[in-house]
Amino acid sequence: MKKIGIMGGTFNPIHAGHIEIADAAYKQFELDEVWFMPNHIPAYKSDKDIISGEHRLNMISLAIKDYSYFKTSDFELKREGKTYSYETFTLLKDEFPDACFYFIMGADSLFYFDKWVHPEIIIDKTDILVASRDENGVNEINSKIKELATLYNKNCFYVIRCKETKCSSSEIRKYCNLLKNDTDNKDIVFYNSYIDKYLSSAVKKYIIDNKLY
Repeated sequence: MKKIGIMGGTFNPIHAGHIEIADAAYKQFELDEVWFMPNHIPAYKSDKDIISGEHRLNMISLAIKDYSYFKTSDFELKREGKTYSYETFTLLKDEFPDACFYFIMGADSLFYFDKWVHPEIIIDKTDILVASRDENGVNEINSKIKELATLYNKNCFYVIRCKETKCSSSEIRKYCNLLKNDTDNKDIVFYNSYIDKYLSSAVKKYIIDNKLY
């Protein structure tokens, strides 16, 4: 049975932190592939600040081109309206009944998992891999995992150990905007160094060429 990791999110834009988590999950849990699956309109966000799915998918393709085991997926982009994880994994299992899916998420999502729509369906369809980028937070994550395992009477939560990468898509968008609109700013070197540290050169060029953010 093929082991497929699902890395969801807006990827607005994709950055080094996403790649680090996906790569750690692939290696630690011996996955066959990891699919990067950008949301159409995630249930928990407004779509006003999210660029088109086509642009986000194109940036993912550029960012993962050197990883043979990473794939892009437009599975959620093809759906209309807001997307919910329980629907996604139900549809995935229907379409790929012989695959074993692993839902890759950040620690922040884990702590609100029981507040999601139909979490019981999600854990019926997939195992959940939780990224811990802070060694000091592992005990707290493990405590939440035990709580959820008891609540749903199923042990399907596992911790991904990966390096701490302190970056965020919102910071990247902000700095891209500042560079675009205020090139004389004294902090231009800092903005560029932050972007260059966390974005692949191909993704940075794509953002500039298409005047994103």
